[in-house]
Amino acid sequence: MKKTIVRPGRTIQENVKTPMPVSGLKVGMYVCELDRPWLETPFILQGFKITSIEEIDTIAEHCEFVYIEGSEDAWLDAEERSAATTPKAKVKTYTNSATNKQEFSKASSIHETARGLTRSFMDDVRLGQGINIQEVKASVSDCVSSILRNPDAMMWMSKIRKKDEYTSEHSLNVGLLAITFGRHLGASEEDLNKLGLAGMLHDVGKMRTPNDILNKEGQLSAEEFNVIKDHAVHGRDILMAHKNVYHGAVDVAYSHHEALDGTGYPRKIKASGITDFTRIITLCDVYDAITSDRIYKQGRSSLDALKIMYQNKGTKFDHKLVGEFISCIGLYPPGSIVELKNGQVGIVISTNYRHRHLPKVLLLRDENKMPKPESVLDLERYAKSQDQSVMIKTVIPNGSHGIRIESYIQKGLTID
Repeated sequence: MKKTIVRPGRTIQENVKTPMPVSGLKVGMYVCELDRPWLETPFILQGFKITSIEEIDTIAEHCEFVYIEGSEDAWLDAEERSAATTPKAKVKTYTNSATNKQEFSKASSIHETARGLTRSFMDDVRLGQGINIQEVKASVSDCVSSILRNPDAMMWMSKIRKKDEYTSEHSLNVGLLAITFGRHLGASEEDLNKLGLAGMLHDVGKMRTPNDILNKEGQLSAEEFNVIKDHAVHGRDILMAHKNVYHGAVDVAYSHHEALDGTGYPRKIKASGITDFTRIITLCDVYDAITSDRIYKQGRSSLDALKIMYQNKGTKFDHKLVGEFISCIGLYPPGSIVELKNGQVGIVISTNYRHRHLPKVLLLRDENKMPKPESVLDLERYAKSQDQSVMIKTVIPNGSHGIRIESYIQKGLTID
């Protein structure tokens, strides 16, 4: 007997796959197999629910037919039931009001101010002083305004990092990621400000962790790791001492290392005890931690981080939010270092929101990984050509082949 599985609004038979021409696809169907290898398409998720007409258009560019989970009739029946009984979520849809170039200088100034502020209040906490919450809120508000105008510019700024300032820069980056992710989810501007504040303050408890443990090169002992884990409790205590701090930020500081399956810390609480805000910050925290350089390790690529998160969806991380986060970040976010199929290497300088696997790339290294005259490659122009050697093969870590994102930002390179 075939086992049945339940998705929101539908019951579908597992292991029943139905071939479906692309022309017959509808929003809500679950695509479980393509007519070609997944790696030949822009879909990072090997199996996904169709959430928009644009996704069907993208499928049509690469496939003639796909396989959907269950029978077509089951999906259609479920769609009708769902439409009749499920209320529409009331979320906001944002559109860019500025181009990347227009927002770049504003984002640069706002980011520099926020960067200095985060460093400053972290130092204050380490010295036993309080945090000027109003000052932090004002900085977060500026970040929200920039990301609402155009998120790519601020995400480009977040590539500026120093290994010896990991904790403060990580906190800022988590705040920026949380705002960007919240924008993608359609959160209100008020909630974006709350997410940004919670993200920026989530690791404040680490300022009570001894530096020799916090910045230790090499593997931590079990005892040292327990000291590190105490930062969640310290963060809660530090923020609770401030009367005008948003209560959700306190919960995030305390709970951002909890896991849905109860294996996290410090309380080992399960899914029902973890708020939506905390689930969002947790994803941003993990993504930035994996992709950041630290004293004891080199950061991994954005693609590696997304794969790790995807592998742990439903156990460590919220299943739905992981899918949304991958959709938000995209395969090749601005500032990614990519290697093409022909061996050339460059930096992604702008997102193609219609076809995310076809960004613009600033080429910096030839097929032998030697410096070459800089040139911009618009992959969309080659999408339907016979020459597929210029398509992206993989994402590689910052610093690969002598390419550091920070140095190009400092040179004044901007995204299109």
